[in-house]
Amino acid sequence: MTISEDRVKRLVEELADPLAVIAADVKKRLVWDFNLPVAVIDARQEPPVLTQSSVGSLGNVLRVSTKIDHPLMRQLFDLYPDRGSDAAIDQMLNGQNGKEFSVVFDDYQEEKQAGTLMWGADDLASFVVKSRTCFEDDELAIAAVFPVDTGDNGHALATFGIPWRYFTVL
Repeated sequence: MTISEDRVKRLVEELADPLAVIAADVKKRLVWDFNLPVAVIDARQEPPVLTQSSVGSLGNVLRVSTKIDHPLMRQLFDLYPDRGSDAAIDQMLNGQNGKEFSVVFDDYQEEKQAGTLMWGADDLASFVVKSRTCFEDDELAIAAVFPVDTGDNGHALATFGIPWRYFTVL
């Protein structure tokens, strides 16, 4: 699921003041490390909730799912936009790998019961790399979770960097 640039801009504008505080802290850093501050935004709520984390503590804010990166789960997520959640799940359950999908999906549902935001290990690793690239480019690294209209508690993740100079408080 792709999040529009306009949606991201509106979110950053809405949270510009608290993001500026985090950006100012990042700007003071001389080198990238796992203690580097990053921003995590839960835009599924109104108003959005901003959390400051360090790169090394991201798993405490966005829990890492052991199932979300499974190829059958990725296939399911790819089906959601065109088919809707119920039809996509039915298709996967009745497909060639239905039994395996059933086990993986049940495990995923158990993970979701905790109620906290989740992302996959691949997403986490990519964001760690992105945070370093953002730091080298004089940007604040941000991970934002947006609501989507697919299934219960559906969400989409966007990761991006905003230049420090964007924030006027600096």
